[in-house]
Amino acid sequence: MAEKPNLSITVISKKGCHLCEQAIEVLESLKAKYAFDLSIINIEAEPVLFDEYWIKVPVIKANGVNVYEAEDIALLSDCKAKLEKLVSTETLDALH
Repeated sequence: MAEKPNLSITVISKKGCHLCEQAIEVLESLKAKYAFDLSIINIEAEPVLFDEYWIKVPVIKANGVNVYEAEDIALLSDCKAKLEKLVSTETLDALH
């Protein structure tokens, strides 16, 4: 039986956000190489999240902790490198 991933990645997203789509595509491609759970939350369906995140999306969370916002992963090369480092890291402490 395969081990259950101990890393849960959440993308806080909104419809029509090209940076959100880019981050999701990168993460989906990394699932073939690394074990992690991926969930996507649309802020338009959650008024409280919309108020908090509308200008920051995409926001990438790892195990419930905000790790990256749009400005951190706006360039595709940064997005790929940072997200791969995130999902390949044993602990979140290694990111700092």
